[in-house]
Amino acid sequence: MRDFTANSASHLRGDVAYTSLKTSPHPAGRARRKPGFLQFAALLLTAFSCAPVAVANEREQLAFPGADGYGKFSQGGRGGAIVMVNNLKDSGPGSLRSCVEAEGPRNCIFTVGGIIHLKNPIVIKKSNSYLSILGQTAPGGGILLTVDQIDTSKDSYTPLIVKNAQDVIIRHIRVRPHVPNWVKNVDALTVESSTRIYIDHISGSWATDENFNSHANTTELTVANSLFGEGLNKHSKCALLGSDPRIPQKITFWRNACVSNRDRNPDDNHFGGSCIDIINNVFFNARTEWGEVFSQYPGGTPISFVGNFFKAGPSTEQTTYAINWNESESVDGPRIYQHDNEVWSPKSKSIVLIAPDTEKYLVSTPPCPLSVTKIMTARDAYADVRQTAGAFPRDDFDRTLMDRMGAIDERGEGEMIRTARKFPSIPSGPSFIDEDADGMADSTEAASGARPGVSDPWEDSDHDGWSNFDQFMQQLAEDRMAGKYPN
Repeated sequence: MRDFTANSASHLRGDVAYTSLKTSPHPAGRARRKPGFLQFAALLLTAFSCAPVAVANEREQLAFPGADGYGKFSQGGRGGAIVMVNNLKDSGPGSLRSCVEAEGPRNCIFTVGGIIHLKNPIVIKKSNSYLSILGQTAPGGGILLTVDQIDTSKDSYTPLIVKNAQDVIIRHIRVRPHVPNWVKNVDALTVESSTRIYIDHISGSWATDENFNSHANTTELTVANSLFGEGLNKHSKCALLGSDPRIPQKITFWRNACVSNRDRNPDDNHFGGSCIDIINNVFFNARTEWGEVFSQYPGGTPISFVGNFFKAGPSTEQTTYAINWNESESVDGPRIYQHDNEVWSPKSKSIVLIAPDTEKYLVSTPPCPLSVTKIMTARDAYADVRQTAGAFPRDDFDRTLMDRMGAIDERGEGEMIRTARKFPSIPSGPSFIDEDADGMADSTEAASGARPGVSDPWEDSDHDGWSNFDQFMQQLAEDRMAGKYPN
């Protein structure tokens, strides 16, 4: 069992530079009671189970303020070590890979910005669970991950993979493979057979398969505020959410932008008993297919499309269908709920909201209660997503994609590409000053009641229900979107 209350570094394994912290397995702001006999017995039993005590006791705590959807209770590295990523090397001390491949709850904090050229994928495995990768901490232009060296001995060119893991949070990271389009099965980001995963403000592009792939038995997943653009033809895809599952799944795809991907905007194929929410997304310039729903598993796919905006672009075929049941190998009918979805196309083209053979599978109420509490109209979502999707601060590539989408009722620009573009400039810059090495800028600690010079990330100094660290990281994410960065 991993020791969440140790004041030594023994619970964190791997070649990493870190700060060891005395932590509490209880959510910030809750009083800790002395255990009686029954409680003590329960703790002994838990010590021999495979689930850490802290995660079991913190399930009600959101991943971060404002988190929503089915992945909202991901704990990430809460309560764990603060690990400094202080170089852009592929591996070794101070690298992102070193932080990821360690064990025990931990939080990857960047003191550098720029491009990390990986020789092989970074894989977050079961033993690497309870992890937060917090790209909003990177100075300058942030962090971009890529695999860009052709080597026939490689198994994968996907830069970032989450596989058989749990409780992982990834925020404000760009993931852009950079290989020829004849290299098959390259995703920007893959989440495989993992649970309680939160993907937030990710920018993915230039994949030869999906820019985002939720594979196998992934569940309790939120993909939010992200920008997936320009997958490479011939196999240009935005997102595949139902990829060979063997269990019912719970997945939320919320406030994302899919831009200039040929199809899979997104694709869904799930067991009955699943809960799949596609809420407040913007889909622009697909060529042939938008939201495809397959029903190749018993019970058929239960899915809700709410408040999404589908907009044709220069690459879109003359007639397409925004929500379309694909009868290929169907074993059961899907259940499709749709509300307040909008389409727009120039006069020369037509997006039909519901394909004719799909109408018989529409249901009047969501198959599951919607997983998002605050839902915008489709038109409001268009404006919101255009301003906020992707990793911040935005690089030139993302900025161009969003600019070329155009205003909501105006013709936009976009194209299908076969070759990855040049990397955008990702400048570095001075990191914020953090002399007590608690992952928080000394200049902002007093605002939340934290104490500069004292390592106190997991205390709730202002008694607002959030630890000092959680509060700082959310404020920093918001500041990066506003063009601010602390001293």
